[in-house]
Amino acid sequence: MINVLAAVFLGVGGWWLFRSVRTLLRGVRSRSWPTTNGVITASRVVKKLNSHADEVWREELEYSYSVAGTNYRGTRRRFGVPAAFDWNDAKQQPLRLGDPVDVVYSASSPSVSALRRGFSPFAVLTLIAGGILVWLGLQLLLVD
Repeated sequence: MINVLAAVFLGVGGWWLFRSVRTLLRGVRSRSWPTTNGVITASRVVKKLNSHADEVWREELEYSYSVAGTNYRGTRRRFGVPAAFDWNDAKQQPLRLGDPVDVVYSASSPSVSALRRGFSPFAVLTLIAGGILVWLGLQLLLVD
């Protein structure tokens, strides 16, 4: 049973480490990526009240852009923050269908894109959590 638990910790932790490192690298590299014009093709606003009873919202959006005559679609606002955690306060205006946006994209893989350069600190948290899970998995294997 301990080996199964260790395998789960190693698998999940390893996956989080991989995804976090990839996200951090893409976020750092995005600082020098080219920019192209894009347009919002779908936008949905989800609202809720935060712990202080203030209204906050997040957008579920899709944008399209073109690189070298090829059309692409993206949904990423910034590397490292899942859309489910990207809450904004009421002071910011949501993007609307048809709004123009600047899209940063990887020159070597134009389908990898974001609306903001850099990465969210959230990616560091998942990196730490993945490292802890891998460490726990290794400790369980050593105990056995």
